[in-house]
Amino acid sequence: MKNRNTLIMSGLLALTLGLGVSGTAFAAQDFSKKSPGYSQSFESQIDQVMTNVDFEGWRQLVINKTGMIDPLITKDNFPKFVEAWKLAKEGKIKEANSIRKALDLQKSGKTK
Repeated sequence: MKNRNTLIMSGLLALTLGLGVSGTAFAAQDFSKKSPGYSQSFESQIDQVMTNVDFEGWRQLVINKTGMIDPLITKDNFPKFVEAWKLAKEGKIKEANSIRKALDLQKSGKTK
């Protein structure tokens, strides 16, 4: 059950960041692909809440889409999470992953 929750949270994070995840393992990320749950409408909504650094808006969008949020993303660290998202959108994956690791969202190529 813990492994299943870890996988769900990994997918949620990838979706939230607007990034794709390769089908085999989170460690082998391909940021050029969209996640399986991708929709242009959802991306547009995420873009808006992330641009506005709107934690509650982000939280509601993600809960409505997946039924849960990553407990490691809090109101306090959300601005750093947004910074990682923006960097990833700019193609600065290494820098984005550095922030994600600092937020404890990524360890040894796996996301909690």
